[in-house]
This record gives sequence, C-alpha cells and structure tokens, in this order.
Amino acid sequence: MASDTSEPEKAGLTRLFRKFFAPHLRWFLGGTLAAVLTSLAGVSQMVLVKFVGDALQSLIGAEIDPESLICRFGVPGITLIIFLTVGIVVASIVRSISLYGMTLLNNTGVQRSLVDVQDAQFASLTHGDFARLNAAASGDFVSRFINDTNAMRDAGLRVANNLTKGIVSVVGAFISMLLIDWQLTLILIIAYPIAFGPVIALGNSVRKRAKTAQKQVGEITSLLSEGFQSGRVVKAYGLEDYQTGRMGRGFSERARLYLKVLADKAAVDPILEVTGGIAIAGVLAFSAWRIAQGDSTLGDFIGFLGLIGLAAPEIRALGTLNAVAQEGGAAADRVFEVLEAETRVEDAPDAAPLGEVKGAISFEDVQFAYPDGSLALKGLSFDVQPGETVAIVGPSGAGKSTIFNLLLRLYDPTSGAVKLDGKTVSGLRGADVRGAMALVAQDAALFDDTVANNIGLGRLGADRSEIEAAARHANAADFIANLSDGYETQVGEFGRNLSGGQRQRIALARAILRDAPILLLDEATSALDAESEARVQAALSDFSEDRTTLVIAHRLSTVRNADRILVLEDGRVVENGRHDELITLGGVYARLAELQLS
Repeated sequence: MASDTSEPEKAGLTRLFRKFFAPHLRWFLGGTLAAVLTSLAGVSQMVLVKFVGDALQSLIGAEIDPESLICRFGVPGITLIIFLTVGIVVASIVRSISLYGMTLLNNTGVQRSLVDVQDAQFASLTHGDFARLNAAASGDFVSRFINDTNAMRDAGLRVANNLTKGIVSVVGAFISMLLIDWQLTLILIIAYPIAFGPVIALGNSVRKRAKTAQKQVGEITSLLSEGFQSGRVVKAYGLEDYQTGRMGRGFSERARLYLKVLADKAAVDPILEVTGGIAIAGVLAFSAWRIAQGDSTLGDFIGFLGLIGLAAPEIRALGTLNAVAQEGGAAADRVFEVLEAETRVEDAPDAAPLGEVKGAISFEDVQFAYPDGSLALKGLSFDVQPGETVAIVGPSGAGKSTIFNLLLRLYDPTSGAVKLDGKTVSGLRGADVRGAMALVAQDAALFDDTVANNIGLGRLGADRSEIEAAARHANAADFIANLSDGYETQVGEFGRNLSGGQRQRIALARAILRDAPILLLDEATSALDAESEARVQAALSDFSEDRTTLVIAHRLSTVRNADRILVLEDGRVVENGRHDELITLGGVYARLAELQLS
C-alpha cells in the first residue's frame, strides 16, 4: 500500500518541473552548461595540483617514474611549476565566472517558473468554484502562495545548482582518481554508496512530515488573520489571554512538526560525515603505505586529497538534496491539489452567449444544497419582470443570499432551473451572466488601492468623469472631496481607512458605474445613517428605473416602495405582494414588521 500512495506524491515534483519549469528550459540549459564548466574547472585544478606535487618531488631529488606524465613535459621543474600554478589560477577564474553564471541563470529560471506557479494557482482559485474559495480558510491559501512557494524555490534552486554540478564534479573527480590510483579510489567507491540507503529513507520521511507541517502553517496563518481582524472584539471581551493561548498552541505544534522535519534533514550530514571520515582515514593510511612502497608519488597523494576535498562537499550536497527535494515535492503536491480540484460550476463547451439582456428572472422549482449538505432552497419558484423592483425578506437562514449566489452562477441549483430572459443560466456563459449584474453586498469589498480605482472596478476603462458621476449618484462625492487626497486617497486593506458608511457608498458607486441591466442589493444601505440612507435610496430609486432590481433587506423600511415583496421562510416563498397587501394579510411579513416597530 505504501508504494501506491507514494507514486502520486513522487509525480508531484516531476509534474511541477514538466508543467512550470520546462517552459523556461533555456535558462536551465544555460545554467547546466555553466555547472559543467564549473565542475570541470574544479577537477582540472586538482589534477594540476597533482602535477605540482610530482614536480616538487622531482625537484627535491626523490625518485619518480621516468615514464610518468610529469617527466614527459620536458620542461625544467621550476618552469613547469610556474606553468602549472598559472593553470591553477586560470582554472580558478573560469570556475568563479561559470559559478556566477550558473547561479544567475538557474535563479532566473526558478523565479520565472514560480511566478507561473503562483499565477496558475491564483487563476485556478479566482476562476474556479466559488464554493472552494468560500469554504477554505484564507490562511491555507496564503500559506500555499508563500510557504509552499518558498519550499519549491529552495528545492528548485538546490536541484538546479547542485545536481549537475555535483554529478559532474563527483564523476570527474572519481575518473581522475581512478587514473591516479584505482586501488585508493576503490575504498571511496565502496564506502559512500553504503550511506545512501539511510539518506533516501530519511528523504521520504521528510516529504511526509513536511506536507503535514506545511498544512499546519496554513492553519496558523488563518488564526493570525482572524486574530488581527477581530482585534476590536478581542479587546472588548477581554479575550487577549484566550487568543494568546490559541496562538501559542498553534506555534508550539508548528515547532514540533518542523523539529521532526529538521531532525530527519539534520541526520543526513552526520551519516555522510562519518562515511567521509572513514573513507579519508582509509585513503590516508593506504596512501602512506603505497608511498613507502614506492608505488605512489607525493603528487598522487596531494592530488588525491584535493579531489576528495572537491568531491566530498558535492557528495554531501547530493545527499541532502534528496531531503530538500522531498520537501519541495510535498509543496508541489499541495500546488496540484489547487490546480486539479474538481470544478462543479463551469461553462459547458456549447455554452450560449447571453445577448442583449431585458432583465426577466425566473426560479422554477429550485432546490439547492450547499457542499456541506445543508438544504437552503426547497422548491423555490417566483418570477421577476424586466424593470421590476422586487424585495426579498425573511428571517436569517431563509435562503435570501442563496438566490443571489444562484443568479450570479456562483453555484448551480441541485434541481430545478434559474432563468434569465427565459434562458437557463447554467447553459449560458458565466462571464456573460455576471456581466449583466451589479452587486452591492453588506460587506463592501474594497481593495488596497485608491478611491477612484475602487469605483473604477465597476467598469474597467471608465474615465474620471464617469467615476465622479457614479460617486455623486451614490452620495459619496462630498465625503470623497474631504479626504486627504480626494479620489486618489488610498483606502487601505479592506478599506480600513474609511468608515463603514463610506465603504458602502463607494461600493454603491462601483455598482452604479457598472450600469448593468440587473441590480442586486444585499443589505446595501445597512451601514448608513438615516440621512445618508435616505439620499442613497433616492439615488438608487433613480438609478434602478427601467432596470430589474432585487433587494435583500432586514430593515423593512427600505423595501416599502418595492413593486413586490417576496417573503421567504425555510427556503420557500410563503408570501408575495406589496407592503400594504402583506401587512393586511397578517402573515410572516406582518409579524416581522410588528417586531421591528415594537
């Protein structure tokens, strides 16, 4: 069973490289060529050092094999050493330049690849199911964008910078060592592979634990966001110690999980260190014996140690590379969880364009259950005529906001049909449907930008005169003029630099600018004082003329003048009529009105 579960996980990192890194292959090819040059220059340095040792041995009068390469150069000892040392310097310069090029090229490739990863994730979330975006904790998505990206960056850079350089350096060093003394090399060939069994096992453990730890980071990010945004309630209710305790437990759990990951990663170096120490000790002892026997030279010994010094860090880097790559693989798995999540609401291949919108709306025996299974609408049926203003009222949980969600096609009904101008919404292009509507919700969604740009989101490309006209219609122009920078004032994150009423009026201005044939108002004036509400209601009355308007409201005073009022209870329309008619009826609406008046 273990193998079954591990295969998809291993595929995550492979697919990450294939899907996002491959388009930037030219950078990695350049980095690979630079890595090969870096490695070969390093090996060349150590080979030249070997010849310097042989030349020194010749200079001090020690016996040396006349058939050796050093004797075949036919150059006097001092001159040869000068040539060799110049060669070492040149190799060092080449190695430095190519190392810089490798690092720069690989970093460019990785960074550009990760931009594509983040773009793809964000596009998947924003274009994908609203249910997924609405149900998941925001901190989890933030963690995927930041912490998981960092893990993939570390893995990508380590693989790009260390894999080729390490392999070429180790292979080049071992070939050189085999040519120098195959018997000494045999000691290393036997020693190091023994260590890689535990190293690979530790890497697999890192992957599993890293995935759990990365998920925990998402939970902590959600808690942090929740705590900061709820600061007023925390202070008002004296919940500082409670919140501190919650966060403390989260931080402790995160530390515990990461310590497990670090423990596995930290165990790799000691294993390779011990292995390398044993191998070097064996090489030293065997070299001393062979030099004493006259079977090896001082240059062989010096060059061999230099090549071991070159290869050992690369072997260690390759050993730890598995653990880092596995941690990046866990992050890649989470990326593909987002990219490959099931989409329940999407345009059919033959989705029809909406065309010109008159504004007729109908719900025909609509039932709807949210993903958690809770039934929100139970056979809901009603019609709205073009240009009609219809209010929707009822107790909390009656299904009012669900109607808007279905109209905007954020969800599809479980059964029944939602129609726009007689066309079933689920058979239309979602962008067309939403483009025909302007929404003002109770929680005015403002972005960390200027006042003008927030209003301008209603219709991208609108000029300043149109933006200012929309602000005047929404009764927002006066307070905007009094802001420090007028329309260029930064509203702050979520519009926190503005009051609730100011945020709501900017949201209204955005909807007015959109100039859509259908206007959806979800408690649109709930944050306004009585005077501002009266002005905005008057503006909305003018604006909604000749366009279909649906109004969700709890304050019944805001819907008295609606053409019709639908009263919802338990997911069904239980009453339908004008204000006076419903009061006379003495049913649910009359009870709600009586409760508010009393």
